[in-house]
Amino acid sequence: MEDWMKSITDGADSKWKVTGPFNVGHAIHVDFKSETGFVGLPKEWELLLNQGGFQKEEVVQNSGAVLAALETLDRVNHQEKNVAVPTKYALPSAASLQVNLKDIVSDGIATELYVDFNKIGEGAAGEVFLATSTKTGQKVAVKQMPINNENMKLLITEISIMKSSIHTNIVQFYDAFVVENTHLWVVMELMDGGCLTDILEQFDSVKMTEPQIAYACRETLRGLSDIHRSFRIHRDIKSDNILLNRKGEVKIADFGYAAQLTQEQQKRRTVVGTPYWMAPELIRGQDYSFKVDVWSLGIMLMEMMEGEPPYMEFPPLRALFLITTKGIPPPANPEKWSPQLLDFFSKCLEKDVNARPEADQLLSHPFMALACSPVEFAPIIDAAHEAAALENY
Repeated sequence: MEDWMKSITDGADSKWKVTGPFNVGHAIHVDFKSETGFVGLPKEWELLLNQGGFQKEEVVQNSGAVLAALETLDRVNHQEKNVAVPTKYALPSAASLQVNLKDIVSDGIATELYVDFNKIGEGAAGEVFLATSTKTGQKVAVKQMPINNENMKLLITEISIMKSSIHTNIVQFYDAFVVENTHLWVVMELMDGGCLTDILEQFDSVKMTEPQIAYACRETLRGLSDIHRSFRIHRDIKSDNILLNRKGEVKIADFGYAAQLTQEQQKRRTVVGTPYWMAPELIRGQDYSFKVDVWSLGIMLMEMMEGEPPYMEFPPLRALFLITTKGIPPPANPEKWSPQLLDFFSKCLEKDVNARPEADQLLSHPFMALACSPVEFAPIIDAAHEAAALENY
């Protein structure tokens, strides 16, 4: 990377175009010449760059940011699981956390313990079903994920973190089973209100009030605070991963990108998450820590204010580039919001990592005092579901 950055810095302005890649193998050799643009880009990167809608001046003036965005998006697309994570806390040892699949699953026959399956969702990792416990009659959610050599380690990490994350603002883990040696079934608390995205998808007709927004932020922060105290980073906070129930409760879900820090592994070389919610330090490949989750919460706040994250109208590569070079634009109509919300917004989306607060600090922010109660939050869940039903009628 240092060689790349030196080549970029030494480039001089002239005509630019992307040339064909050369000398691409296990190592990627990229140079930058302002008269020709990037030299040696892999074909996939060249395609991403051409689709990004970049102007010549942008590439010449911000070639380092463009290259960092390309590398980040490539790692996300290929789910590379290894960026350094400094921490000031005393970390657990790796030996104390060593588990394998048999340590986290039960011996029972899942198909006898849970019946009446109805599919209610689907994601990159697998499908989610509504099911009924034959022992208790309780309705549960069952996530069914295929097991293979590539995802085994990630599944063990995800389930281990879920199993040990016990908090009122984290979706509760119940059990896990290996089924037919091909799939992992994870049984968890049913959140019958769907996810926060279900509300935001009805933004034209159903809008959250400021107290409801404050409540969603506060409950998410409470879950994040617990996650961070356990030396973990969620790394994929967004509306899709915030689940709701009809009682108005708000809980964090999906630990597929979560990281556990240890004494032996205080640094990770991982770029993961969803591009539009990524913090600048993560995009640039710099050291990052728990505060990437705070940034993502700030983007989720903007989702609740305006219906979607910033730069959603652009391809992911350009969005990553704009986050690192332009930052996050201010709210479209700041006069609609209280000074407390606007200050909370600016603190979450502070580009200077040292100045960005941690989750515990934000829980005492004045904006949190504006939060409504669960009973006052529940009606918007019902309103969103009713609007969706009318839309699909």
